[in-house]
Amino acid sequence: MTKNNIIWVFLILFFLAPANLESKDFNELTFRERLFFGGHFGLMFGTITNIEISPIAGYRFTPRVSLALGPKYQYYKEGILFNTHIYGGRAFARYMLVKDFNKLVPINLNAGVFFQTEYEGLSLEKKYFGSIVSDEGRFLLNSVLVGGGLSQPVGDRGALNFTVLWNVNPIENPPYTNPVIRIGFNF
Repeated sequence: MTKNNIIWVFLILFFLAPANLESKDFNELTFRERLFFGGHFGLMFGTITNIEISPIAGYRFTPRVSLALGPKYQYYKEGILFNTHIYGGRAFARYMLVKDFNKLVPINLNAGVFFQTEYEGLSLEKKYFGSIVSDEGRFLLNSVLVGGGLSQPVGDRGALNFTVLWNVNPIENPPYTNPVIRIGFNF
């Protein structure tokens, strides 16, 4: 499935998803009810094989502010010469700028807009991502990503998220290019 097809599937789900039915005031939510889980999963097969899994666990501190963290793993293969495992973790802070479009304009879309800043630490192989091609071993790439996205509530606790991020400290041979586009979920 190409990147364009994935984006179209997400957009269709985004606009057809049911509204969020909040039954409690945020202050009445228990610790457990403020926890959320989710992440994203990616598959690409063909000339390039890319398998990525990135689960998250987070906490909603206020109706607009949430923090989350989780591990990240990626298998990447290009042809017969390039084959690597990328792993590490990430943590992000998200602020909902607009919680519900329906309260701003009379359209039938209750999606929200958020700002996100993220730290990501990835272990990369020097021979593929370092500045000296012949080096063996691994190094830690520390990245700061900044951006935002749309969040479409699905049911009482779930949401589909479309995020666009920019790596503000890129390296010579990055594991991905700007912008970083993610489609994920949380529940």
